Amino acid sequence: MKIKKFTAPTELEAIEKIRKELGHDALVINVRKIPPKGFFKFLKKPQVEVSAAFDDGSEKEAFKDLMQAQALAASADAAKAAAVPAPEVVAKNNDSETQNLKDELQAKEDRIQMLSDMLLTTGDMLSRAQNQLSVSKHTSNLDRPRKFQNNLLQSFYDTLVENEVAPHIAEEILGELDTGEADNNLDINFIVKIVYNSLTNLIGEPRGLVPAPSKGNPQKFAFVGPTGVGKTTTIAKLTADMVLNKDLDVGLITADTYRIAAIEQLKTYGDILGIEVAVAYKPDDLVKHIDDKTHECDLILIDTAGRSHKHKENLAELGEFIAAVPDVEIFLVLSLTSKYEDMLNIVEVFSQFCEFKIIFTKMDETSKIGSIVNICHQTERKLSYITFGQNVPDDIKTISASDVAMILLGLGEHE
Repeated sequence: MKIKKFTAPTELEAIEKIRKELGHDALVINVRKIPPKGFFKFLKKPQVEVSAAFDDGSEKEAFKDLMQAQALAASADAAKAAAVPAPEVVAKNNDSETQNLKDELQAKEDRIQMLSDMLLTTGDMLSRAQNQLSVSKHTSNLDRPRKFQNNLLQSFYDTLVENEVAPHIAEEILGELDTGEADNNLDINFIVKIVYNSLTNLIGEPRGLVPAPSKGNPQKFAFVGPTGVGKTTTIAKLTADMVLNKDLDVGLITADTYRIAAIEQLKTYGDILGIEVAVAYKPDDLVKHIDDKTHECDLILIDTAGRSHKHKENLAELGEFIAAVPDVEIFLVLSLTSKYEDMLNIVEVFSQFCEFKIIFTKMDETSKIGSIVNICHQTERKLSYITFGQNVPDDIKTISASDVAMILLGLGEHE
């Protein structure tokens, strides 16, 4: 399956282009608005970019074969592991305590090595930050007042703010180190440790899906959020991971009956994975489909229609679907390409009718990820996953607080 992007003044016109060039079998997988650019941008209208997946002939079958091969390989590995001779099992059990100690020591050594590598590279980061600070004296950026007399603290502050960490949060993180003096002999390694620990503590320990075989009482997960943030693709990635890597039976239900080709999109992924997708047009349908899948599924994933945080009627309708399943666990999906203020408003509005963890999408479409820290600081919501591409099921992982901190300090890179 390949992906191609089409741009037009409206979503309907872009989809019409897709139908003409790729045919009616093409699958719409993402829609986003593109703001006008350039000096005369105020005279231009925004465009809509629609990403479409299409099959060039044999790739769908090849993808099925690949996933089946992965599943068979996983089963073979499990069978091989189960066939270990009894004496070896006994020996392994006898040595388990020693092995656990070795694993703990290795983990500590790896952690020490990671911190060592991090500190070795801080010199480069400081040099870049100081150069940027020096250059900024000759640019209009000087209009922004300094927050710290100490150049080292100011360099760290500038690095965080340039990565779109809110200025007041960056100031709060560094404030305890400030003595008000221009030169107080602060050690760069000490600052890195303090800032790194502050960032990781702010982000916290993310938690994704933790399913277990539970036919008869399946766990239920619903995904909510604005339009165009990638809910359906995220569900496809998680479903593929659960089916292929964890050997679980997944039920798929979509209540997104408004967006063009939304049902077809999820059904295509379901067909590839051998899963039938149920469609819920009203809350009663959702309850019925869950009852039907209860005895055959370990977990059930529910896609919902994208809802703007500004449309109270649409949100009330979404709330009715959520209320129909009282034991459902909810994930709010946010795009890192959105403005921080909009993300904050979205979180606040959705908080009024449900509890949720947060998934951040489209990390590959932005170079600034400070909003992750901002949202954690302002809302104290728990995080779960981050996505960074269209590939199913690869381009998703549980958010790493360590990775985010390293990127914000200028010591790490995006995926």
